[in-house]
Amino acid sequence: MRTAIENVSRRGFVKGMFSAGAFVLAVHYVPGMSFAEEQTARSVIDHAPLHPSVYVGVESDGTVYIVAHRSEMGTSSRTSLPLILADELDADWNRVKIEQAIGDPRYGSQDTDGSKSVREFFNPMREAGATTRLMLTRAAAQQWGVSPDECTTGLHQVIHSASGRKADYGQLVTAAAKLPVPAKGEVRFKPRSQWRYIGKGENPYDLRDYCTGKANFGIDAKTDGMLYAVIAHPPVLGGKVKILDDKQALQVKGVRQTITIETFKPPCHFQPLGGVAVLADNTWAAMQGRKQLKIDWDDGPNASYNSEEFKKQLQETARKPGKVWRNQGDVDAEFAKGGKIIEADYYLPHLAHASMEPPMALADVSGDRVEVWTCTQNPQAVQESIGPALGIPKENVTCHVTLLGGGFGRKSKPDYAVEAAVLSKKTGKPVKVVWSREDGMEQGRRHSFRLLPLGVSGTHESDGGCEGKADSMAAAECVSYHRFDVSGGS
Repeated sequence: MRTAIENVSRRGFVKGMFSAGAFVLAVHYVPGMSFAEEQTARSVIDHAPLHPSVYVGVESDGTVYIVAHRSEMGTSSRTSLPLILADELDADWNRVKIEQAIGDPRYGSQDTDGSKSVREFFNPMREAGATTRLMLTRAAAQQWGVSPDECTTGLHQVIHSASGRKADYGQLVTAAAKLPVPAKGEVRFKPRSQWRYIGKGENPYDLRDYCTGKANFGIDAKTDGMLYAVIAHPPVLGGKVKILDDKQALQVKGVRQTITIETFKPPCHFQPLGGVAVLADNTWAAMQGRKQLKIDWDDGPNASYNSEEFKKQLQETARKPGKVWRNQGDVDAEFAKGGKIIEADYYLPHLAHASMEPPMALADVSGDRVEVWTCTQNPQAVQESIGPALGIPKENVTCHVTLLGGGFGRKSKPDYAVEAAVLSKKTGKPVKVVWSREDGMEQGRRHSFRLLPLGVSGTHESDGGCEGKADSMAAAECVSYHRFDVSGGS
């Protein structure tokens, strides 16, 4: 008797363990459909009988579909924004299904960055929910021959208290769809006292999928016939390949070819960093092949970059007068009175975003059209970056958004998605680019923090000046200079 030994992935292990209802040590996981097929089975909201807004659609069985147009990276924006709409609609959260939006300008800004998703879309989500609720209410009132003002809504239903009549949303969809969409001035929001979900706490929509291994992240993107790619980026930003010896790399089992990616033309923005891509049948082979590359680099002008010199520049900039954001009182007069003065410098070096899931993207170029599946914070930036890189209109780029294993701003910069698209065009096949954790630390776009005083009576002399080196992506070290008069105040 021969025993077949299978390589079980961690995700397959988790899926099998939970689905079997017992702790097992061997699982054979066969996905029902490819990731690409699963992600393109969409357009539910656009085809729903009642869809007064791009953010919501209601089916005749009462199922409410809500678009998540921002990215989910662990901050629950994929739950919070739809929850706001559902609250205003008086929808039963158990009858709500969320559809992740592709990159599309009709949704407004999709840049999930700066901790502003709820702030920017609190009212638009409420308007969409309130509009749908009003249409359903008017449909019920029309059927019952009463005034809409006499009707209220409960959980997923319209109620006429005077007669005791009730109607489920699903029963009203067909009639509501025939009504004109109310003007913005006709829509009324629920008072805070009637909020059902907002501020009450709710589990993330995808929590069960997270716990059972069903959630799809960038690492899960796959389609038939694709190649895996890892890239040896220049060790210095803006560097180029001078001499390449890939003979040993091509000897690694599973490696198909190597491709040199041209270094960006300044400014860098979201263009690929350049380097040599190793394409293979799997990620492991690609990574092993990359180790065998022999590359002589031309480091370019940034080879002379000195972080200590840059630090001095930032310190000098921080001590210059900053932009006055608010002027309260006479600072100079108060300091002239004397007292105890404390001065402090706060300095932070180049910092990596270090998200748990490194950048990765799957791109499939077909003629003048591209489909991309990626863990991105900004699908519209993916479109805007890939379009020029391939010489096609950005409208020809379809970006499907996966769940993100962290982002912190790094994944709003889609250079890795552009890399996948460039390689797909060169090979004529779908290509999945995978950055290793080391790549993310060494080649990631650094960021900076400005330390501001909290709860201190005094004056903020300058907000620090993170200027000057933005184009080099060094843009990173930042100094804040603060001066406080602590002789008085609380």
